[in-house]
Amino acid sequence: MASAMIDSVLFANNYSMSEVRQLFDDTTMVQNWLDIESALAQTQAEMGIIPQEAADEISRKAHVENLDLIAIGHGVDAIHHSLVPTLRALQSICENGAGEYIHMGLTTQDVIDTGFIISLKKGFKIIYDNLRTCEDHLLGMIKKYRDTAMAGRSHTQQGVPITFGYKCANWASEIERDLLRMESCYQRCFVGELFGALGTMAGFGPRGMEVSDRTIKRLGLDIPNISWHTSRDRMAEICHVVSIACCTLGRMGNELAKMQMTEIGEVAEGFTPGEVSSSTMPHKRNPNGFEALQCLARLVKGEAATAQESMFCEHERDGALWKIEWKTVNECIILASACSAKGAKILENLQVYPERMQENLFIARGLMMSERVMMALGQKIGKQTAHEVVYEIAMKTFEGKHQFRDMLLDSQIIMANLSEAEIDELLDPNTYTGLAGEICDRVVAAIKISRSKSKLQAKVKLFPTIKRGYNIDEELRVNYSGA
Repeated sequence: MASAMIDSVLFANNYSMSEVRQLFDDTTMVQNWLDIESALAQTQAEMGIIPQEAADEISRKAHVENLDLIAIGHGVDAIHHSLVPTLRALQSICENGAGEYIHMGLTTQDVIDTGFIISLKKGFKIIYDNLRTCEDHLLGMIKKYRDTAMAGRSHTQQGVPITFGYKCANWASEIERDLLRMESCYQRCFVGELFGALGTMAGFGPRGMEVSDRTIKRLGLDIPNISWHTSRDRMAEICHVVSIACCTLGRMGNELAKMQMTEIGEVAEGFTPGEVSSSTMPHKRNPNGFEALQCLARLVKGEAATAQESMFCEHERDGALWKIEWKTVNECIILASACSAKGAKILENLQVYPERMQENLFIARGLMMSERVMMALGQKIGKQTAHEVVYEIAMKTFEGKHQFRDMLLDSQIIMANLSEAEIDELLDPNTYTGLAGEICDRVVAAIKISRSKSKLQAKVKLFPTIKRGYNIDEELRVNYSGA
């Protein structure tokens, strides 16, 4: 039985997405390694370094279903090496000596790092797509609730009115920046690594750079300028970029959970008949999804911070810190996929109660409008003096649990400068949302512009199909005079 939540039969889907879990399971990772070995063999055959017949045999046999993963696991335990048992298993099933041409010029970390990147890239795109869906739902709510007044809150207290569309626009704007960070990260971080033992490509021979670049290109990854065996900034960036995005969702989940409190009741999580929130209180409808966003965001943040430890790797190779990533980077992506998927589902099914928002505008007995009264009075007697006057009235209102309107009408200074009709107009929260609507419009326009410029969104297929034996000479000819 599984002992980790992401693999738990009971709880896996609360902490992960099945399609992302599969990206990092043993079967997929070993297949990634085999694809790398196959791609290298095909490249070397095209360049006349190894026989084409050997490369074709390696490619025919380089399928995980041809190997015994249990036996490979026993081999790892026996010889304490992470890759050699897989290489031996592949060699043992290749006929006519083709297995002798496996892994020529590579080092273990080349294969494991590149295999990791192949899966990370796919998981990263899933998270990106989930965030785009979150943004889509928020754009719809911005439009629908652009002018729906609600209480704005400052330090947990009611401040001045905003609109629910404005609150959604705030979240959407943050998600837009998350997506831009992901797009920028995508442009530089998803590179292969086939550089040999200490990164000099010595094992590949004089045409090593061409061998490496052609193979990385065949695998659908970008080409780095230099080995990154101990330069782990890309892995750290990938983790931190998705961590920031999840923290956006966690912040949103926290606010929504507070807004669902019985005493506030302005929104609620979508509820499906048959769901049970409490084993003892039948009436409960807990904000499980809102809470999950907060939980997952913190877990992702923790994994990202730990993954950054690998940036202290020494010299040209360092297994002590590199292997931290084997647990943290994949779990960061797995947890982030769940967080982003839950965010999308929550926003799709979010229940909004404008009538409760309207009721809550008045629970402070008019005090929410003290700023507006102060600004109007300030035009007559000066802003600082008006602040002192309104402050004193507001404090008496608060302590005596009076109506703010009544206290204003009892003030000689107020009545000497403002009429009763003016006071009633000033106390209407629905007419004091400032430029919230215009700000909503500006956020929506900015997101539309951002989307039109998006490079990652335009990439319909992030991964070219790896065609066995596919010759890429023409695609790469421009880069190499000897091609």
